[in-house]
Amino acid sequence: MLRYILFSFCLIFCFRNKVQANRYGTADTSSGSCDLTDFNFGQVKVGEEKYEDSRCELAICVEGSYTIRSCNEVPDFDENKCEVFTKSGRYPDCCPVVVCEKKDFYNLAFIFFSTLKRLLNFHYT
Repeated sequence: MLRYILFSFCLIFCFRNKVQANRYGTADTSSGSCDLTDFNFGQVKVGEEKYEDSRCELAICVEGSYTIRSCNEVPDFDENKCEVFTKSGRYPDCCPVVVCEKKDFYNLAFIFFSTLKRLLNFHYT
């Protein structure tokens, strides 16, 4: 029984930390900030972070570049055997977590990691 509980926590931890997507780009920071209005963040000062809780996103501005962190889409799953849990709060805590019965989790995990691998091969500019 303890093994199944540990397995469940590992799965939740894995999903919670793997549903994140990053977009990277260059920015003219000569004014002391990144202009991220195209991403609905407005101006973000160099060295600062700005959260957008309604979209569960985080923008980070550093000298000459920016990073926008968000949640990946939840993969398709059997709603009769899996549930999506979403907490309120700041990114990444607000990212959805999918919890399934053990036998169905393996199929969902395969789909998820296949999607993740495909996304990691795609580079944002």
